[in-house]
Amino acid sequence: MAKIGLSKPYCAKYSNTGETVTYSGGALMGKAVELSIELEGADDNILYADNGPAESANTFAGGTWTLTTDDLLPDVMLQVLGIIEQAMTGSDVSTKDAKWYIWNDEQETPYLGFGAVVKIQKNGATKWQAVVLPKIQPTNPNDTFTTQGEKVEWGTPEISGSILRSDAAGHPWKMISSPMDSEADAEAAIKKFLGITGEQ
Repeated sequence: MAKIGLSKPYCAKYSNTGETVTYSGGALMGKAVELSIELEGADDNILYADNGPAESANTFAGGTWTLTTDDLLPDVMLQVLGIIEQAMTGSDVSTKDAKWYIWNDEQETPYLGFGAVVKIQKNGATKWQAVVLPKIQPTNPNDTFTTQGEKVEWGTPEISGSILRSDAAGHPWKMISSPMDSEADAEAAIKKFLGITGEQ
């Protein structure tokens, strides 16, 4: 099974009461360019008996995710990063409804649920899988700006953060669907998990 594509990155605000987890305010984050999921290595936890290893435990020790999109949509940026929006007033700017997006002491970076569709090829047939990270927390993104030369160098926004264990029963931290027959099916599975209704 080969991974040949990526699309439809969604996020939603995460909240919980005990083991009951809910999501709200879900939205499409933009058009996906690249997603990486890197796990931290856990220390070996081996039980020795009769002078040799008898049991071992393989536990999740955390990880990071990085998403690159064509554009991090402003409304989503406000939700994902917990920054504030402020209208530009009293200036000579003629752009209608111009705004500042502000990182300051009021920033509260939320916990989120995340999902994206991975396009795969299996036995010569194209399929799609839903990949979900039930609980993540973003970090403030780095920026790189380059002057324009003879050829346009495409700059795409990148956002990353921590992968955490959900508070739901069993503490899931990653979910991947079975191969599905359409991108729409995989997208519907993500939207259902994140409590997203309607068109995005």
